[in-house]
Amino acid sequence: MKMKHMARAVWSVIFILGLVSSPSASGGVPVVFLNPGAPGDVFFQPMTDFMQAAAEDLGFELDVYYGNRNHVLIDENVEKLFSRKKLPRYVLGMNARGGGESFLARAEAAGVETVFINQGFLEEDQKNVGRPGEKYTRWLFEYLPNDTQAGYVLAKKLIQVAVQDGLVDGDGMVNVIAVSGHEASPASILREKGLQEAVAEFSNTRLRQVVHADWKQDRAKELSKRLMQRYPDTAVVWSASDAMAEGVLESLNELGKRPGTDVLIGGVDWTVRALELVKEGEFTVSVGGHFMDGGWALVMLYDAMHGVEVPRSSLSRFFSLTRTNIYSYHSAFDASDWRKIDFTKFSKYLNPTLEKYNFGLEAVLDQVEVLHP
Repeated sequence: MKMKHMARAVWSVIFILGLVSSPSASGGVPVVFLNPGAPGDVFFQPMTDFMQAAAEDLGFELDVYYGNRNHVLIDENVEKLFSRKKLPRYVLGMNARGGGESFLARAEAAGVETVFINQGFLEEDQKNVGRPGEKYTRWLFEYLPNDTQAGYVLAKKLIQVAVQDGLVDGDGMVNVIAVSGHEASPASILREKGLQEAVAEFSNTRLRQVVHADWKQDRAKELSKRLMQRYPDTAVVWSASDAMAEGVLESLNELGKRPGTDVLIGGVDWTVRALELVKEGEFTVSVGGHFMDGGWALVMLYDAMHGVEVPRSSLSRFFSLTRTNIYSYHSAFDASDWRKIDFTKFSKYLNPTLEKYNFGLEAVLDQVEVLHP
């Protein structure tokens, strides 16, 4: 009987140790995400859902503060966070509305470790803030979207299709107008930079005007309608977000244009509605994939917690979805069931043979066993 009790005790200890070493049962490490969007937001809700799936696999307890795209509430959330009696160990934030440095200073003083995603600092601001781990030692790393690439890829695809479809004026020029986000937003500024780079590559392309719609669909509709009336020979409308591109679509319909035939539209974010419009042919392209960045940042945070050296600064890649490749993506993610993905497979700590992170779209599609071109 003593041997039986001893064996049972040994197996109990092994079982408990197994739970402790398992990512999904590692104590529910508290992590706060300062989300500038609102519940149900067309971009930030998918980002949050993806993060939640990663958190569950990796043993994090994710707490989300929503800013409802309101700079006052975003600032109030920072105050609310640092007024808590028990502060979280980690916070994922961003340089939303230019408040990134003050947030880093508050976190440094409070001893809270931070990770930046989605929006970082422009080069001139980076000189004052420094890189992660320099001026602010609690700033662990940043994993940011390559917004310049996003603007470039979007513009290049739209221009190429316009040339292919013969959407040129009497001088053989492709005329482009652009609807960007907030004029002070790093994402807007960098995406516009990519747009300018793409336009410069095509001698037969003319960028007529860039306007700022503050990421709002109704404002984008109003401004794009004015621009189309000012430049009736416009062939391409470049939009810094899919939501604003929907506003452009509404304006074109009201003007009697045929989106996807007379005028090409494209945006950034891979919103659910935008992907449907790509399938229907009214949007030519949507560029995205960066909604996954929060989940990948949690993978890197998990590794950093376990002594793995992670890059201080890195950029994620954007991918284009058009009618030629969208069905493979939709067949994988149409239901947005991110729990199909085993996030532990992307961890260097849990997979010591991994030499570098592979956070690409192809790797995710392989995870859910979908054939794709």
